[in-house]
Parts: sequence; structure tokens; C-alpha cells
Amino acid sequence: MARRSLKVRVRPGWDRQTQFGLVDGQIVRRRWRILQSAGPEAAPFAPMPPWVHTPDQFVEWLSLRLAAGEMRQYFRELEVIARRSCDLELLRFARHHLARQ
Repeated sequence: MARRSLKVRVRPGWDRQTQFGLVDGQIVRRRWRILQSAGPEAAPFAPMPPWVHTPDQFVEWLSLRLAAGEMRQYFRELEVIARRSCDLELLRFARHHLARQ
């Protein structure tokens, strides 16, 4: 019987703890900045809690602060940003969450 690991699985290209090269590290930091700044302007956010390590945990935390319509708008905005920046991983993430709503 295999034991389950308690470590949270991080999507490729999103892990902030891993040491990347210069370019890959910039991409990871940029994706996290986009996630944090794409929210509605009317709702200023508190700093991220220390338990948020994955983009899915960030979405869970964000969903506690925003209404369903605001969450849909947030992911639409992420989709537009991803298209403009040609970030396929961010686009995949936004579309995945839009399809779930």
C-alpha cells in the first residue's frame, strides 16, 4: 500500500519554491503577479495567506472574497491577459476555471 504524500502538487511552471534559471524564474513570478493583480479594482486584497502555494489554492482563497459573477469576470480577464502575452499555461489555467463555473 502506497502512502499519499501530503505535499501539494503544483502545476508545471507555477512553483515559486523551485530554483529556476533567470528566464523561467521571471515567468513564474510574472504569472503570480498577474494572478494577484487581475482582480477587480474595487476590492483591494489583503496579502496572500502563507498557506497559498498553488494557483488552485489562490483561486480557492479568492473565491471566498468574490461573488460568482466577479470570479467569472476575473477568469475572463486572465484569459485576455494570457492571449495578449502568449502565455499558454496561463490561458489553459483561465479556461479550465471558466469551464468549471
